[in-house]
Amino acid sequence: MTRSQLLLRLLFKAAWVRKDRALTALISVAVVATIATAALTIYSDLEGKLSREFRGFGANVLVTRASGILSADQLAGIRKIIGGNGEVVPVAYAIATETASGARIVVGGADVIKLRRLNTSWSLSESGPGNALIGSRVDETIAHGTDLHLSFGKASAVIKAAGVFHSGSDDDSRIYLPLDDFVSLTGVQPNTALVRVEGRPQEIQAAISSLRTALPEADVQPVRQITQAQTAVVGKTRSVVLASSAVVVVLIMLCMAATFTSSVLERRRDFAVMKALGASNRTVSFLFASESALLALAGSAVGYVLGSGIAFWIGKANFDAAILPQPALLLPVLLGSVILALIASTAPLRLLQQIQPAGILRGE
Repeated sequence: MTRSQLLLRLLFKAAWVRKDRALTALISVAVVATIATAALTIYSDLEGKLSREFRGFGANVLVTRASGILSADQLAGIRKIIGGNGEVVPVAYAIATETASGARIVVGGADVIKLRRLNTSWSLSESGPGNALIGSRVDETIAHGTDLHLSFGKASAVIKAAGVFHSGSDDDSRIYLPLDDFVSLTGVQPNTALVRVEGRPQEIQAAISSLRTALPEADVQPVRQITQAQTAVVGKTRSVVLASSAVVVVLIMLCMAATFTSSVLERRRDFAVMKALGASNRTVSFLFASESALLALAGSAVGYVLGSGIAFWIGKANFDAAILPQPALLLPVLLGSVILALIASTAPLRLLQQIQPAGILRGE
């Protein structure tokens, strides 16, 4: 039997004979690996998932021309910069008068379907066969569920609602018409583009810089409430994930150290016999460290599988999109678990080196 075979046999025999201690150590390592895998997997995909969650809160960039309109070429340039990673909705605004009450109402003209897709967080109630979106405050104070008669200069139109929306913003005091109908009523062309740039905060900022370079005559501004909220949520969530994971890892390391120390104390007679037969402190320490590393490898493999499953479940439960396992994390989790196990073994190893065979075998 070769030395490596003998070593493996000793390691497996030690784990099998003291199943309780080995199982406790293995569970401790598995918990560390599970927490680390789940935290790192979520961390790696956190920005992407949160950016998709923020997608429904509307535009995060506004492109506006103070004078003039956004031409077809300029809108095409905006779409080219954004690419398939976002949404661009040209909007025109005008103030019309409701003829029955004389109330002044802000009317917007846009592609209503794209506008609804841009603002999926809006609460929309279908109310009729029309094609206009009526803000909730307009419906409560003026429309009261009936058609609106609007006039703009000499032009007038009867507005039939397709739905009443609640946004929680100033949009609730507005009416949105299909762009063609709006232009026919007011003659006003779009001078604003609502832009939704999907991606990480730095990708959004890069898109804003590109838009400012391509459109020097336009005012390109981020919607601070959305971009700052997205950045803050990402940062705070990451901090919570890392801090909680660090606390758990430290606590489990203390548990591992206590388990390994108990193992040394239970087996001190075995180690004393080995030393009495000629084994050096280095050999005994290597054997004990190898046992710790073997348990760490087994526990981390189990923990990686469990942690990937937990991250998958968290993604489905919170983001309605699975967070897939990251194979690149397997090696760091295995190596990290072994290193943590060896660190937790340092105190037991010092205790092991202090064992005196003569005193232990005499029963002292």
